[in-house]
Amino acid sequence: MSRRRVISLILAVIMVAVAALPTYADVLEDKQLELKALQQKIEEQEAALSKVRKQRLTLDTQVKIIDQQVEAAKLTLQALESEIEVIGLEKSRTNRELVDLEEQALSQKLILQKAIRAAYLARREGLLEILLTSSSMADLMTRIEYLDRVQNHISVGIKTLTELKRNLADKKGVLEDKDKHLEQVRQSKEIEQQSLQIQVDTKSGIIKDLQLSESEYQKRLAESKAQQQAVANEVAAIIRGSGKKILNPGDLKLRWPIPYRKITATFHDPDYAKTFGLAHNAIDIAAPQGTPIKNPYNGTVAKVVDGGAKGLSYIIINHDNGLSTVYLHLSGFAVSTGAYVIEGQTIGYTGGTPGTPGAGWLTTGPHLHLEVWFNGQPTNPLAYLVD
Repeated sequence: MSRRRVISLILAVIMVAVAALPTYADVLEDKQLELKALQQKIEEQEAALSKVRKQRLTLDTQVKIIDQQVEAAKLTLQALESEIEVIGLEKSRTNRELVDLEEQALSQKLILQKAIRAAYLARREGLLEILLTSSSMADLMTRIEYLDRVQNHISVGIKTLTELKRNLADKKGVLEDKDKHLEQVRQSKEIEQQSLQIQVDTKSGIIKDLQLSESEYQKRLAESKAQQQAVANEVAAIIRGSGKKILNPGDLKLRWPIPYRKITATFHDPDYAKTFGLAHNAIDIAAPQGTPIKNPYNGTVAKVVDGGAKGLSYIIINHDNGLSTVYLHLSGFAVSTGAYVIEGQTIGYTGGTPGTPGAGWLTTGPHLHLEVWFNGQPTNPLAYLVD
């Protein structure tokens, strides 16, 4: 076989192999579709979990809830891992676009330099000299048109270079945003992993409770309801008797205290009342165990209560705008009673996983119970929360 035929054969094999490889765009699209499919599964799992939560609370139901939550947490972890890959691919694409733009900008600079040099040399002659040295009217017009073209080339070049620089700045901004988002997703993944492990460990404690008779379980449930009602009464008494000073009346806005928005129980939720036999003066926001809670507005910590291994842990804050907020089922604290806290400061950590300290016994999964009070009455938090 001749050398030329061998080379041709090798080139043909390489071209076939390259053609068979998925393009970068295909890989990114596949990952985006994978992430979308996982998000759909998470929604289906949450719907199944919501259905179980609406059932009468029994030992069997509580085990089912834990199983559903563990499965939902596993899917969430898969989605976060997939999202990290998608962000990585998007960053690579943006970096390549940045390189292309920088090359275009460099090329445009060189073109502009040549045009400016040509204009400088043309100006050295001067219009009078061009007029005197032109061999004919046609030659004069040609040389004047050349000057106009050079000036126009410079004007277009400056405009193009300015646009390229603006695009470069935009792309760098996009890349910085992706870096920040990637860090947030990685932090969420770490918290979700910790939350999953806590829920898996908790299931063994719930299974031990299966040794109780259903009547004993219902007795414990009644005791827990009484405990939670006592806490609700104490919260109301503290807020109504605080006599707080309002520094910023009328500014009735609160930042979301956690980065999650999935509400599992609404304000005065009828399903909650049906399941637990208690009014729900709050919204419950699904959040991994241990999520940091950020203070939504400047204010003073009115009360910090550590419920210990089996009780309810909570924080009450009286804000400078006249609102008060309550955070229940906490797994940890970052402030103490009487402290002045600024907006965005970490005040505690979410809890709610059954069997964990501070969660209380009457809980079905990790979440933040958030109450907002105004003029001594509980109100719908969604009326005040802003991003």
